[in-house]
Amino acid sequence: MNNNGSAIRIISFDAEGTLASHAYSRSIWQEVVPAMYGELHGLAFEEAAERVFAEYATIGPGKPEWYDIGYWFRRLGIGDPVPVLEAGRSTISFYPDVMPVLGALQQQFVLVVASSTPEEFLRPLLRDVEGAFARMFSSTSSLGRLKDEAFYRWLCREMDAEPGEVVHIGDHLRRDYESASRAGLGALYLDRTGQCSTALHSLAGLLQYLGLAAIDE
Repeated sequence: MNNNGSAIRIISFDAEGTLASHAYSRSIWQEVVPAMYGELHGLAFEEAAERVFAEYATIGPGKPEWYDIGYWFRRLGIGDPVPVLEAGRSTISFYPDVMPVLGALQQQFVLVVASSTPEEFLRPLLRDVEGAFARMFSSTSSLGRLKDEAFYRWLCREMDAEPGEVVHIGDHLRRDYESASRAGLGALYLDRTGQCSTALHSLAGLLQYLGLAAIDE
């Protein structure tokens, strides 16, 4: 049961920082994109990176464009991101608790992904685990916005669920925990750094929240 007495039937997961590490996106944004920009303009990597990061800073993480790989490839004039995203998949890394927890939940709950990452980035990132999920929702691709209260209410409508039937877990305090809570979902804040004493520090805490048996980590 959720705190409001509703039977939980859907578990929603953030993507980066929750299921997969940031290694893949950091490689693309911080290494591959500057290298491609430098090759296009005949610049050394350091100068290319400085220029690219300055371009990033004009947008900032508070806007949907910040996460939009297609937007940046067009803006920087470096071609099609799809082959680049595919070529970089060797850097994808899932946290050790992900596979055991998904396996423990699959038979009892409907699992979905709820992310601000655009679909063209999200799909290759989660391809190795996508079979565990009934749906993968991208707030930027579907609604043109970062995850907020309206997004979670929309997700519930898409899943034909009441907010109290859904639990969401993620590593962003505002977009994963506060926004989902305001929408009426059960919300869990995941802090894998261990710095927040009141947060979960691994997905194993999700099983405890749901009253399920623990797993070996």
